[in-house]
Formats: sequence, C-alpha cells, structure tokens
Amino acid sequence: MKHLRYSLIAAGLLIASAYGLDPQTWIVIDGRIVEGELQKVSGNLVTILGKDGKQLQLDKASLSIGNNEYIKEHFPEPKSLLTSTTSTRLPEPAKLAKIDTKTFKAGGIFHILDETWEVLETPHFKVMFQKPVDPVDTAELAERMWFDAAYVHSTFPSKFTGVKMAIFLAPTDSHYDRIGKWYADTVAKVGGEQNEAVAAKIRSTWPPSASGNMHLIGDIARVQGVMEYARVFRAYRKGKSAAAKPEPIKGVWEPFFVHCLANDMIEVQAGGVPQQGAKGYFALTTGHSYFKEVSLTGKSETGLLRSQSQTGLDVSTVGGLADARTWPVELKKLVRKGEVKATFETLTLLTREGADPKRNVLAYSWARYLEHTHPFLAAYNKLVQQINDTNQVPEPDYFAKFYGFSSGAAMEADFQKWLQSPEFH
Repeated sequence: MKHLRYSLIAAGLLIASAYGLDPQTWIVIDGRIVEGELQKVSGNLVTILGKDGKQLQLDKASLSIGNNEYIKEHFPEPKSLLTSTTSTRLPEPAKLAKIDTKTFKAGGIFHILDETWEVLETPHFKVMFQKPVDPVDTAELAERMWFDAAYVHSTFPSKFTGVKMAIFLAPTDSHYDRIGKWYADTVAKVGGEQNEAVAAKIRSTWPPSASGNMHLIGDIARVQGVMEYARVFRAYRKGKSAAAKPEPIKGVWEPFFVHCLANDMIEVQAGGVPQQGAKGYFALTTGHSYFKEVSLTGKSETGLLRSQSQTGLDVSTVGGLADARTWPVELKKLVRKGEVKATFETLTLLTREGADPKRNVLAYSWARYLEHTHPFLAAYNKLVQQINDTNQVPEPDYFAKFYGFSSGAAMEADFQKWLQSPEFH
C-alpha cells in the first residue's frame, strides 16, 4: 500500500503516513547504530521511532550518506525549503565513531588446520589469535573500517546480518605459511585448470606477503558463523636481520592494516566481479584502499605483490610514490608532462599485474575524486551497489551517469580539471 505524504510548506515539516515506512538501519556519525522507522522530518531534524517504542531526534548532518538518500527519496524537500544539511568538509566516520573495546568479548575457540585459535568477538568480526598476540587494536580498527563503509553504503550493514567476518592474526611465520599452504591446497582440490593456476599463485605470493585474503570453503564458515571471505595478517614485523626477533604490531592506525581492511570492506560491498566484467575494478578497489590508508594515517606503507606469469614465479612488490604526502603534487607533474594519462581508458586497464607506482597513485586520485563531496559519495554508493547487482563495472558512459555527467568524456574532463585544481592537494 502506498503511503500518504503531507507537506506543510510554511512550517517546513514533512510527516510520515499513519501506515509508516519499513524499519531502517540508521548510521550516526558518532558510532551509534539505530534500528527504527522514519516518522517525520522537520528542517534538519529527523524523528526515528525505535524498536523500543521511543522517539529519537537526529540531525541529518549526523546521518550516513545512505540514510540521507533514503530521506530524500521518501520526503523530497520543496525547492523553497532546501537547506544545506552537510558541511563542505567531509567527516571521517572511522575516526569519529566511539568504539568501546570493553564490549568486545571472548568468543570461544576456532578450529582450523587441527589448531585451536582463541576468538575475540566484536559486533561484526571474529578475530582469531594465539598468544602472545593481543587482538584488541586490530579488532577496534576493523570495527572502525566497518563503520566507515556503513556510513557510505546503504546496504552494507545488511551484508553482516547473522554473520561476521573472520580475521586471523598469525603469531609466527610458521602459522602464517601453514594457513597459506592450506588455502592453496583447498583451492587446488576443487579441480580444474583455472583453480590450479590460482593455487600456484597463492603458493608463490603468500610466503613473501604480509597479509592475504582467502575463502573459507566448505563447512568452516557455516559452523563458525562467519563469511567465506576472510583476512589473514602477520601480527608482527620481521626483524631487520635474520637474527633479529620479530616485533609485534601494536596500535590501531597501522597504515598497512587500514589498507587491507578498507579493501575488504569494499570487496564485501561490491561482491567481487568475474574477469570479463573487471575493467576498472582494480582502480576502484585498490585506489579506494590507498585513499583510506593515506587519509586516515597520513602515509602509505603498502606494497602490492604482483605476478605476471601463470605459475606465479615472477613475484615482485610495488607500492606508490616515495612520500604519500606529496602524491598530489607529483601526480600533477606527471599528468602535465604526459607521463600519466588521466583517462577512463587508462583507469579501466589498470590491473595488479601491470601496477607501478605512477598507476597506483593515479588509482588513489581516482578514488579521491569519486568520493570527494557528499553528492559524489551518494553517487559512489549507487555505483558500488550497481556493481554488486550486475557483477561488473559499468562502461564509462553508464558509469558517468551515476555522477550526473552526460557521457564518460564529460566526466573524464571533469576529473582532469579536478586533478589540476587546488582542491587536490
């Protein structure tokens, strides 16, 4: 049944119908997650009826991009009532959220590889560890990155309904390498030439890596109540010499961990894409990961492992340019010199195998551009949802329409103009 909508222009009040709307998840910038029904909108104030029957008033500016789009959809404001509900400066949900680590709890044990892992359970993650590893900092960062994604992507919280994401913190090289070998063997057992090739790459790239993602194939995910998609970290830094002891990684804002978890969140939301629909996917996901790493920590320590052969025997590492603080300045120069082409064609052809510092920084700039204003974030929300629904990145002309451009060429020109503007610094 269609709901009724009443507009009181003089009072600037929009009221929900007596029949009400479906309950929604409301993401508040301070870290609160509220389940409830939108009742009315008065100026910048939104009234939510919670599950407990109590009303809660929230400012639009404190609500997520997806929540504000939902409000606009059901209660579009007359032009005479349009007011600015957001500041020009974008908030940083990951840093503003109030995460209480005292609510984290022991979650039993997790069995894999005939080994027992302790579990620290948070609202959205199960962090597996073995002593002497302390999982609290990584667990807090994971929740902060979850909240960062939930603030932008309206359907993201639903991805975690009844399920959590698994993160493994390997305490030693031996633990880390055994997980990688187990994962490669599991993929190979599925059979087929393609899976054999994937398994070969895992075997070659896993040992030199500091982190990897994997799929918990079979009953493991179901029994443990986690997604198939999982993240594995080395929970330590190797010593500078062979004789030096590894150092445990401490602190919440670890740049490399931020990069990896930002990648995980966008992968979960976008759902991944098959090879035939993947043109532009690397620029979107890896660019986003570098963007979050730099914006939240002020630096980048992430190098990408790449292998151009089917066997994965030619493994090498590539990151961004030397100092992340100077990436905008350096990229501007490279574009002006013609050494980097800031075009849709270049962006759609970027891959991990062909990555180099210049291309990684270009991907970073693309992500910054796609997410640099509230309207662009709203478009980004819809774009990533489209990728999830269709399992492919839209062609440039269709891609551009999400952002209100008439064509891919028009959006490309705007991107190039933005790159050379003072706003990109």
